[in-house]
Amino acid sequence: MPAVVKRKDDHIKVRQFLTDAKGHKMAAVIDIDELKRLETVMDLIPSPEQWLYKNKKALESVQRGLKQAAKGKVTKLNLSEL
Repeated sequence: MPAVVKRKDDHIKVRQFLTDAKGHKMAAVIDIDELKRLETVMDLIPSPEQWLYKNKKALESVQRGLKQAAKGKVTKLNLSEL
C-alpha cells in the first residue's frame, strides 16, 4: 500500500452535524465547495469499489477485518469447505 501524506486541508470541512434524539450523527451540512471536493475524491475511487464507501455496514466490516489482519488474527480459508 503506498504511503500518503495527509494535510489538514485535505479533510472535508463539516459546518454542522445533524443528530437524532440520542445524539447519533445522521447527516452533515457542508458548503457547496466542500461538496465539489468530495465529488472529486469519489471520482478518483474506481467505480467497482465505490459501492463499499456507500455501504456503511460493509465498510465497517472491511475495516474491522483489516485491523484483525494487521494484528495477525487471520486464519487460512479453505475454499472447498464453502
